[in-house]
Amino acid sequence: MSNGVELFKKLSFGKKIRLSIIALIVGIMVLAPLVAAAGNPNPGVVPVNSNFHGKTYGDWSADWWKWALSIPADRNPLYDDGTGKFTTEAQSGDVWFLAGSWVGTKEINCKVPVEKAIFFPIINAECSRIEGNGETEEELRACANDLMNHVTVTKVTVDGRQLKDLDDYRVESDIFLFKLPKDNILGLHPGSSKSVSDGYWIMLKPLSAGKHKIHIYGKAVGVLPDGSDFVTEMTYNLDVQPVK
Repeated sequence: MSNGVELFKKLSFGKKIRLSIIALIVGIMVLAPLVAAAGNPNPGVVPVNSNFHGKTYGDWSADWWKWALSIPADRNPLYDDGTGKFTTEAQSGDVWFLAGSWVGTKEINCKVPVEKAIFFPIINAECSRIEGNGETEEELRACANDLMNHVTVTKVTVDGRQLKDLDDYRVESDIFLFKLPKDNILGLHPGSSKSVSDGYWIMLKPLSAGKHKIHIYGKAVGVLPDGSDFVTEMTYNLDVQPVK
């Protein structure tokens, strides 16, 4: 009889262990998304320290500059008149670039394919050999760093919700090579050059189909040749549409 009691106790104890393990697993499954969300103050944004489609934020910033500098001035998205007619230039892959503006305030209406992540600068800089910013990577990086060290304000809202902790989204690129076409936006002879990028960037996860608004503001104090501030302010009215 005692052997039966002991067996019952052992079976009951084993059952409790199994139930405890199951409860623990269920708890982890429930809490894991909550912990991940708590670690990312901007759930709609790809974490700045992650690899997205095999590339870091720094890699994507270099790709953005290669894209922006490769397009002639007469159809460059940086010179879009607000209609969005240039925003589709040279776009490809799973990430859609928003160009922003050289300086000043601008509002642009544009279409974005659904299921595309959206990458854009808040405020950024690149320094290159062809622009006379230096010869070595160290010199180019110091140039870009100095410009971004003067940034005092960064703001982004997506559909009225302000993104948080934007200081964490400052990233530098490795040294990269870009190509300039004829009639390029730098006003230089066509060619190629090494460059380094520094700036504040956002990679939005794909937005749902429909209308969305992104507002971007950045300010760097005393960085223009005359000693004045560089201010950029953009409003993007996006129409996210299925690919036809």
